[in-house]
Amino acid sequence: MKTTIFQRLSIFFKYALMLLMLGLGITIIGYFALNIYELVFVLIKFNGYIEFTDMTKTILSSFLCFEFLIIIKEYFDDSSAIQFENYLYIAVTALVRTILVYHSDFMKTLILSISIFILMIAIILYKRFAGSKR
Repeated sequence: MKTTIFQRLSIFFKYALMLLMLGLGITIIGYFALNIYELVFVLIKFNGYIEFTDMTKTILSSFLCFEFLIIIKEYFDDSSAIQFENYLYIAVTALVRTILVYHSDFMKTLILSISIFILMIAIILYKRFAGSKR
């Protein structure tokens, strides 16, 4: 009797998580489309001056959305399994975005650069040791 209750709860949470991931995916697609629209709008209405910081924010936000969409696709393709490597890529992209957009403080930029270096080492180690087990 208890096993059927736990099995039902497990199935309920599985489908609830799938619905939440689907909702998150649709939201990110909307945000991604908004970023693409902003980029196209700026290129069409080009008047000789483009703010580098704004363009960088939009482009890197688009990359982050794209990476999140890849993770959500992987979630549905691989039966609810997401590889750790993808999280490392998202962290590197987010840190690069932060450095490119907010680079006025030297110490903050240095710390973020060291963080990116550590994450790149983690990616290399993950590919070398855990990647061979996949």
